[in-house]
Amino acid sequence: MAAQSPPPRRNASSTRSFHMRRILRGRAAGYALALGITAAFVAGAWLRSPLVMAAGPAAVTALAVAAAFALAARRAERDFFLSFAAARGMRYVGDTTLLPLTPLLGAGDRRRCSHWMEGPLGAQRCGLGHYTWYEARRDDDGTDWTPHHFTICVVDLEPGITLFPGVFLARRRGLAGLLGDGWLNTRRRRKVELESLRLHERYDLWVERSQDDLLLRQLFSPSFVAWLAEHPLEPCFEYRAGTLVVYLERRLGDAGRLGWLHDATAEIAERFALEIEQSRRAA
Repeated sequence: MAAQSPPPRRNASSTRSFHMRRILRGRAAGYALALGITAAFVAGAWLRSPLVMAAGPAAVTALAVAAAFALAARRAERDFFLSFAAARGMRYVGDTTLLPLTPLLGAGDRRRCSHWMEGPLGAQRCGLGHYTWYEARRDDDGTDWTPHHFTICVVDLEPGITLFPGVFLARRRGLAGLLGDGWLNTRRRRKVELESLRLHERYDLWVERSQDDLLLRQLFSPSFVAWLAEHPLEPCFEYRAGTLVVYLERRLGDAGRLGWLHDATAEIAERFALEIEQSRRAA
């Protein structure tokens, strides 16, 4: 019997202290500190400035500690996602790019995925990780890139491409808010109201104008609506071009909530797959 993978580390900072100590005790950090402190002291002596002689080494030490902290944080994040991928039977990929098949995956002027993992999800396969799209804001001083951070799980469900040309369950923004921070164009789509006050308080549901309403109502069965209305993460999703994207508008860095998102994606993908199969049999 094959041994089970150990549980994932609790969060993305679980091993940060370990890496911090290891970096600061390493030769590279020692040489950098010695050279930096010596250079700062010599510069202060050359300038005949007691202030530089005293503050320079302190500044060098602070910069070295800050650099070590940043490097330790990156290594701890990688440790966490490697352990999570192993515990879930997934393969850690790291940085990657995705095809812009849904509005979210094509949002902004630049996009990147980090800590990407791939593996099985029920009968399908999925990709899971951090996703960021960048909005370019140009002025006289140049271009400012504004990041928008997400955690996403992507599943290929191509058989439903004709049944569901576009279904978008997004976080409710209110009267003054822009849906999806502007990544979803609602002028070419129509809004659908489902008979659930709790769901209506959480989400806005938009579909392509060609969407069959009967199929949509069958997809959003009472049990599925109740599940969405009560889920603690409040997951949103897009389905377009045969691609399901389940997302949260923040980065997740703990095993509990990341596992919830992975499980929630399995639930949503299963609901789509079941409706696709039933429609195929009926046809």
